[in-house]
Amino acid sequence: MGKRFKRLVEVIDKPHLFGALRNQQKEEWQPSKEVVREAKSLIFTEEDYAETRCGIGSFSPPWLQALARKETYLAVFCMVGLVQGMFFSYTVSVISTLEKRFKLTSKQTGVILCGNDISQVVLAMLLGYYGNYGHRPRWVGVGVLCAALSCYLAALPHLLYGPGQDALDLVAAMNAHKEHLLGNANVTVKTALRSSAAGVGEDGGALGGLLAGTAYIGPAVLFFVSQFFVGISISLFYSIGITYLDDNVNKKTYPLYYSGTLLLRILGPVLGYLVGGRCLSTWIDPAESPNLSLRDPRWLGAWWLGFLFLGCGLTFVGGLLFLFPRRLPGTLRREAKTVARLAEREKAQEAAAAGIGVAGVGGSRGLEYFASLARNRREQRDKPTLKNLRVALRRIFTNKLWLGNLFNTVVVVFAYSAYWNFKPKYLENQFRKSAAEATYYTGVVSLASVLMGTGLGGIILRWVRPRPHLVAAYNIFITLFVSAGFLALMFIGCPKLEVMGPVKGSQVPPCSEECGCSARFSPMCSQDNTTLFYSSCYAGCTAVDTFANPVVFSDCGCIGNTTTTTNSTLQVDDSLGVMGSGGGAGFGVSGYCPEECETPFFYYVIAQIVIKTISSTARVGSSVILIRSVSDEDKGLALGTLTVFMSFFAFIPAPITMGAIIDSSCLVWDTTCGRTGNCWLYDSDKFRTVMHLVPALVVLLSVFGDLVVFYYSRRMDLYGDQDDNLLEMHATPPTTPVTPAPPSPTPTHPLRDAHSQSEDTPPLCPPSEKDCVQT
Repeated sequence: MGKRFKRLVEVIDKPHLFGALRNQQKEEWQPSKEVVREAKSLIFTEEDYAETRCGIGSFSPPWLQALARKETYLAVFCMVGLVQGMFFSYTVSVISTLEKRFKLTSKQTGVILCGNDISQVVLAMLLGYYGNYGHRPRWVGVGVLCAALSCYLAALPHLLYGPGQDALDLVAAMNAHKEHLLGNANVTVKTALRSSAAGVGEDGGALGGLLAGTAYIGPAVLFFVSQFFVGISISLFYSIGITYLDDNVNKKTYPLYYSGTLLLRILGPVLGYLVGGRCLSTWIDPAESPNLSLRDPRWLGAWWLGFLFLGCGLTFVGGLLFLFPRRLPGTLRREAKTVARLAEREKAQEAAAAGIGVAGVGGSRGLEYFASLARNRREQRDKPTLKNLRVALRRIFTNKLWLGNLFNTVVVVFAYSAYWNFKPKYLENQFRKSAAEATYYTGVVSLASVLMGTGLGGIILRWVRPRPHLVAAYNIFITLFVSAGFLALMFIGCPKLEVMGPVKGSQVPPCSEECGCSARFSPMCSQDNTTLFYSSCYAGCTAVDTFANPVVFSDCGCIGNTTTTTNSTLQVDDSLGVMGSGGGAGFGVSGYCPEECETPFFYYVIAQIVIKTISSTARVGSSVILIRSVSDEDKGLALGTLTVFMSFFAFIPAPITMGAIIDSSCLVWDTTCGRTGNCWLYDSDKFRTVMHLVPALVVLLSVFGDLVVFYYSRRMDLYGDQDDNLLEMHATPPTTPVTPAPPSPTPTHPLRDAHSQSEDTPPLCPPSEKDCVQT
């Protein structure tokens, strides 16, 4: 047993597993500051230095230059990602409210959500390619302003159409009842409750036609255009903003920086859900407030408030991006340091060779040699043309490692998009949560998992630095784990609702057959605390008290007259005058019957936190593999192309497909003038099954892409250990022929006589040249 433990320690201690953690030594051949300054003078011109100044046009004060740092850009970049993430999660959180307000189906809202993906399909590749050659911070700034415009467009339907006739009628009806009760508190209010909306009559009275709205086309078009503009923002943010960050930080520390951006960018959706919950807790018209519970299906929250708030935030951070330079000053220092380090390395190798020098690369000429390579590399960069675009596309589509990553990413995004877009709706219907509660718990799950999983993944990549194929192998495990997690969640839920009314598989109470009840779903729980009626009309109720919260219905002919209940929440105060004169009639309250569903919901939330936390630990690693799988000049195009494929094959079809599948589990549809609107009641068992089975199978399919990445990832440079590809340039012989010096019988000083070489000794080459003699 002791030998096995010793062997395990030896394996863990091997540098090929955790080399950076076990063997962190100061890098050799560190150049002096004087050599770095000389290298900068040889490489860069005044125009290069002008491109590193913060400001716009002639406005570039000296105090602003102190902000031209990667830390400042990282902070602004994270702020942009934070607010953009809030926009998407906030939109998802108000989807169910938009469906009720504008009479939309899940399939229609799925089409609306595809607007941003359509713009990405059309523009992401071109924006990623051409934007990578331009002033990247300003390109990203334009995209952020497009996102701000999309927020204002999303709030515009409320400013044009108002809270809607449904909300106005509901408030007016309840106010009318309150005034009547205040005028005669001892009189029982009776009305023919043929509709469910808090005492609604269809006889042309004050409550007639409540919530009988029509489907809206104009708002749907505005929402679609809003999503289209935010798609432009996302294309620029991910394809150009990330490459700018990668080019301006050290490759070894990039995983830690990137994990920091993920923490704040994923924190955005969390805050978006919280903002959504807060806004949905406010009535759609903040000046009014009907006497309804937040869990009442008829509640309409102020969905438009959050869009205005997010638009202002995006306008502010978008303006900050226009101040950043084309290149950060640290990039110039890092490139000069690389050139100086290579020259110093040659000197050290010559010294170690004890007089067996290398012609043409030592001493001061060596610095000039590498500086010329750096200049040529910058000058020979391809111009952004359609011909070069075809060549670049050919490069990335023949890259098997990138193709495996492409397949895996697209399939996983399809599964996650299908699930997370409808998760608040699922929590509302499965666990009887209000829209505000559903968005709140969705945000809590994301926050807990992000703080633990993503942060841990970034720290491991920065300090442990596992080999690329180990990172890829871990991604395979995570894929299988997530698929199993979705299957496990499928078995956590609440019992199926048994509803008395016009629902498939249920019976219509005979006592309500003559009432002519509408098809509008507004659940009412009877006084026995177990029987749920489709509406108060189907319970035969003829009186209502709108002072009570929740609303109390009385004189219900389909409910026996029993004043004692098993739950104190259903006890009625007779002083309110809600009990009718019909001696055999009972009463009920609006909303679902109280049931023991908190325990399954608690298990569901905990299981989600565990699954998402563990899966988040692989997010940084997979992202770094993705960006390292292509050359530096192809990063923008590769990310743009990935965005196109994700949009076309994941973001666009996922919500539409999942929306159609979810609609198949609907039991009761809202119908207005013969037109189908939103779904009022779902088959909870079927909804729970399709909500988790579909993502589980799709995630399992992505393992094939993980296997391809694992096979081809062994030789990739994950941490930028090569000197910015200059080692390959070093293998290129200098253009100026050098005459070898005659051999010397005694060792020569490498710094004074750096070009000496033995006639019979092959040249000393960098470690990357296998056919050279190593000393």
